[in-house]
Amino acid sequence: MNNAVYRRYAAGAAALTLLLVATGCGAKDSAAAHAAADGSGKQADGSSASKTKKSAARVPALVQDRLEEAVLDERDLPGVSVNTIGVGTDGVGNRVVHAIPHSATRPWACGPVSSALVGSSRFTPVASVMRMAQSKSGLATFYLVSYRHQDAVRVVDELRTALQTCRAFTSATLTGGAEKVSPTGEPTTGDGGMSFRLTGLMKTPGKDPIQIPESVVVIRSGSTVAIFNAMETIPHAGIYPKVPADIVTAQMKLLSTGAHATR
Repeated sequence: MNNAVYRRYAAGAAALTLLLVATGCGAKDSAAAHAAADGSGKQADGSSASKTKKSAARVPALVQDRLEEAVLDERDLPGVSVNTIGVGTDGVGNRVVHAIPHSATRPWACGPVSSALVGSSRFTPVASVMRMAQSKSGLATFYLVSYRHQDAVRVVDELRTALQTCRAFTSATLTGGAEKVSPTGEPTTGDGGMSFRLTGLMKTPGKDPIQIPESVVVIRSGSTVAIFNAMETIPHAGIYPKVPADIVTAQMKLLSTGAHATR
């Protein structure tokens, strides 16, 4: 069983001493490797899909071992520390992302936003990794998820569409849900993406939900979608954490070139 809630907040707990006790499980893989987890959510852009069909054969999806090799390290960003989530545990770090149907979120139109918080979408990935990175600029949890090329394009298209109307939601894959969802622009790197912020709501027995300001950056590079998340466990009114730009830049450069930097 995939505990998407635990994976999401484990990084915050390890890095920011946030104690989380949560239950829940992510959706299982669909029968076809390229199929959506459910039928909800129409294709965001028909013209985009036709272009994708022509170019998909030239953008092979990274298989698991190749994707693991594409994780940044000190060769790409001097001084960076990159770790799997929960050092010493099995299965938390690689192959952690599974398709999540939009129906797991209320309202369902917020499905792409909710799924992005756990590095997922309604499409079944080819491979995935989850890491926690610390640089001189800050801390971030990030996912690298490879898809069939047409699915990678749709992941970003559907997120962009969802952010036009989604402002709050609850989800079966999270402990509470989120409010104050707000798009913050499109990244200038990669082959398309979106950034947004929100206030996550983590339920605690007998108490008001803990509010967790979060900032998220989603960028596609070919057939790989990278999701970077920064969260703050000591809330300050109107202040959201920044996703470290040096981590994003180094990781996206590595994905685009396919080779670690040499020094």
